[in-house]
Amino acid sequence: MAVTRLVALLLLLSASPALAQQSAPPQDPPANEPVNLFGFTFNQSERYKFGGELVTGWSHDGAQAALGFEKQGRVGMAILSLSGRVSNRVRYYVSVNPVSETASRPACGEPDFFFPNDPNLFAGQGPIVKCDEEDGLKRVDTYNTFSLDYITQQGMLREGYIDWGLTNAVALRGGRFILPIGFAPSEVGAATAKDMARITRLNAEANFGVMLAASARRGDRTWFDAGIMAVLGDGNLEKDYDWFYFVNRSLDTNSALTVVASARLQPVRQLDVRAAYKKGYTGSKVERLPSYWASKRNDDALVVSLKVSPAPWISAFGEYANYKWGPSITSGELVGIPTVGPIEKPGYFMGLQLDVPVAGKVRVGGSFTREELSRDDSLIQYLTLNNLHRVSMGKKDRAMIARGFLDLNRLVNIGFFWVDVSNPFPWVSGSWPVAGPVAFSGRQLDRIGLTVTVRTP
Repeated sequence: MAVTRLVALLLLLSASPALAQQSAPPQDPPANEPVNLFGFTFNQSERYKFGGELVTGWSHDGAQAALGFEKQGRVGMAILSLSGRVSNRVRYYVSVNPVSETASRPACGEPDFFFPNDPNLFAGQGPIVKCDEEDGLKRVDTYNTFSLDYITQQGMLREGYIDWGLTNAVALRGGRFILPIGFAPSEVGAATAKDMARITRLNAEANFGVMLAASARRGDRTWFDAGIMAVLGDGNLEKDYDWFYFVNRSLDTNSALTVVASARLQPVRQLDVRAAYKKGYTGSKVERLPSYWASKRNDDALVVSLKVSPAPWISAFGEYANYKWGPSITSGELVGIPTVGPIEKPGYFMGLQLDVPVAGKVRVGGSFTREELSRDDSLIQYLTLNNLHRVSMGKKDRAMIARGFLDLNRLVNIGFFWVDVSNPFPWVSGSWPVAGPVAFSGRQLDRIGLTVTVRTP
């Protein structure tokens, strides 16, 4: 019995209702009604409401095979949330996740391999960066990592913000929150970074800032909402290989504010249309320490999403994205690269999802997704300009993702996934060697795995 209670407590201390990009304001908790969380009863009130979610998984990932770590079982997210109402107009929301493994770590390097996170790339041009012998070769970039999470956190803090209801339809949010860009992973069938589309992964970003949001309701349903945000912008720093000496990823590099506008239209329950636009920068040029890997980068995005649900148990979805990355013109001049415009990175994914009730509160289903996205980014541009490692611009990432699940009362979800990965340059992420007798060859990059998600009521 004691062991059971201990396991239950660990589960409780691990969860969160916020699954992804769309972090909604906390809902009013039932006044004075206790909630049972995995065997423990907690009193709830308008002042505080506990929530949680535990995501665990086992996967085989060919990108991690070079050192024999392709098969891993891990706790991906262990999130506890607390929300409540301070007054009639003011609410708060806080979520923490002690499993913070998303950020890349500096690699110590290995003969015959290229690691884009090797501090030697900017050796002698800035602060001394020690390599991470523990994780540097296994947390390389978004292509080669064992992490199941997809949000870069501020330490253990995932989100922490205050909502101030200016009117019944307009609210102001301030703090650290996940930006509402594109579909959340759960809305298109994904549970972890291993089984989500790359576009969904790129959109998943938490940042510190403010948001002014407005919504319109029809009966008991919100049919339109929109928001405009001003955020620091460095939550997306390393996705374009702007390592910035591997300093704390939540620190502001003082380049400029990033502005985000997002809107969602749902005129009928069967149709969901969204659009988001981001304009800003990540990183900042440091004149006394010129480095391509610590420079000011463009960070623009246009994302348009569509979901059609002709019946409650079936939906078709699609998302188009066009990112503009790469060094700004002044940063490029500082490090001596030709004057080039922003790197265009367009792509899309589309798919079909089933969610069928079979008995009582038991549901089964799955999804199939096809994705195509330009591989171009600052790393590929750098290697192309320097004629390194058989790399060229204009190639594409492609993936096909198949998922299935068994869901019990929306509280326990058991899923499996298979991902067919087509990456034109796996060797630039340390997955294949770039020299030696087997240069530019290696294990298949496909992924397969199981996930278990447990939520609180």
